[in-house]
Amino acid sequence: MRKSSTYCTMLIFVSISCMIFVIYADAQSSTNNSIDISGIYLSDKQTIYDVKQANNTVWILGTAAPNVKPSTIADIFSGTLANNNSKIIGKWIDSPLSNKSNGGNVDFDLLIDDSNNNNMTLTKNLSTSGSNNVYPANILTKYDPSLHGPLTIYVSMENLLVNEARAPTSDILYVGISGQKNNDNPLTATKYLGARGDGSNITTNLRIGPFIMNNENDSLKVEILGLNKADSTISFTIINLRDTLNQLMEPSYNISDLVQATNVIRSLSPGLIPGGCNGLVFIDEIPLSSEFLRNSTAFNEQHNIEKTYPGTTSPPGCGPPSEYVVKLSIMAQK
Repeated sequence: MRKSSTYCTMLIFVSISCMIFVIYADAQSSTNNSIDISGIYLSDKQTIYDVKQANNTVWILGTAAPNVKPSTIADIFSGTLANNNSKIIGKWIDSPLSNKSNGGNVDFDLLIDDSNNNNMTLTKNLSTSGSNNVYPANILTKYDPSLHGPLTIYVSMENLLVNEARAPTSDILYVGISGQKNNDNPLTATKYLGARGDGSNITTNLRIGPFIMNNENDSLKVEILGLNKADSTISFTIINLRDTLNQLMEPSYNISDLVQATNVIRSLSPGLIPGGCNGLVFIDEIPLSSEFLRNSTAFNEQHNIEKTYPGTTSPPGCGPPSEYVVKLSIMAQK
């Protein structure tokens, strides 16, 4: 009789617990959230994320690069909407089916365009703490076919400022810019700017592109070159400058400073840099990853790079070491 009584008591307790759970679950499911962020999102690394919202709960499933295995789950996030739907707070792990074991806390700032509710962006909060907090995406943007086609990039040499010319009074300037996506054929633009002295602020308007970045592993290498060369045939110098820039794309050439670059160029094109006050006033190689290009142009579609290039000591009778400031722009075309 005692066993029967105990059994009935336990049954009543379980029944009441189940009723409480059902009431709680029903209350949760009836929560009315004014937004729904569910959809397909594209990351800053061009990987695809599937976002599912159920009331205030948010699930984010990250996949492998779309050109590799679009159906492979790479990581899983579970969290909740907070701060009046302006933040998502939760935890993430690598896929349990993978050999990785990264995971930890991660928060996202949620931005919704008031004029277009379909324009949503989740930005990882870099101050998020947690073990192995290397969540593989920094920005997730809700997919829009009109916005998220392959990334189309143009690179321009916008402006030159001559703080100090190489020659005593003015430099006879030739400039060029070249870009190469992966191992494709380079695209090159060159220009003759004529005599320019100290303090000259020059709008160069040299642009190369388009470069179509449609793979997470794509890269773009940009070369820029400025040359002072007097008493020469303009067309001959322009052609040599273009050919030299294309040849400098070979990874074996080291142009980390003007002295090394001058030696390399003289081996490639002996007539491009004759003696006297002639010589390089700037040269640079700028590697750009697909991730950097997408991140740097994500909001205003343009990213500027400005660098100062000190020159080498000129031969006797020429001016002091030159100094040029070069401004480049990276533009994404939608």
